[in-house]
Amino acid sequence: MTKQHYTFISGESFEADLAELLEMREQQREYIANYQELLDNIDDGTYVARGNGFCATQYSEEFLEAQINKYQSRIQQLTGWIGEFLQTKPGLRSYIRIQKKRHTPEQLDAQSERIMALLEGTPQFREAQTVMLYSSLPDEVRTTAFIEKWRNRKRVILPTVVGDDIVPVELTPDTPFAVGDFNILEPQNRPYTGGYDLIVVPGMAFDRTGNRLGRGKGYYDRFLSQHPAVPKIGICFDFQLVGAVPTEANDIRMDEVLTGK
Repeated sequence: MTKQHYTFISGESFEADLAELLEMREQQREYIANYQELLDNIDDGTYVARGNGFCATQYSEEFLEAQINKYQSRIQQLTGWIGEFLQTKPGLRSYIRIQKKRHTPEQLDAQSERIMALLEGTPQFREAQTVMLYSSLPDEVRTTAFIEKWRNRKRVILPTVVGDDIVPVELTPDTPFAVGDFNILEPQNRPYTGGYDLIVVPGMAFDRTGNRLGRGKGYYDRFLSQHPAVPKIGICFDFQLVGAVPTEANDIRMDEVLTGK
């Protein structure tokens, strides 16, 4: 995203994009922690700082408190500017992409295992005979092992993309796969035209009221609008669950959201 111009209350001006705003906010928090450590260890009004990026200098209690207040004020401003990004769909997508890069594959694997275990324990999944899952992208909750576990125990349907639409395909024991759009392995079988007991939905972000942010193509919203009575469970990593997802009239809400939190 392009950089924008910002000015702190203290007068310093700068240009930054969303990633830089997030980095700056973390930096201000580190400054506060360092100054707070000095303040907690102050002796007779002064303290000689050693390490934590500070020079060996004596600081007064008043100076340390002023620095903490300054950086707290900056954090409030930075949080406000970051919040403006999160109120738009493109800004929220950018925020989630940044968060994904901050997590290792091992961390995402561990969260995926917890999330899929939660899904497996829901009444909706336990009672469902026909379930629509999805073949996961590298930055989505991993579903490969879960699909293999259940493909012969329930009727598992997977989405394929044809043009601008999702075309569901049943996964049978001998269904072959091929690389489809977005470099996803898609089952090669005739389109499935039956009903569903549960649809499991990925997304870029969700909120606790069930609102979902997709990747911007509208595939799932168009598909889900054709199945309004079917229970819909969204699954996501913990950092994909946000306070509020910006919505439009055609966005389809989830009945439940499961996360790694």
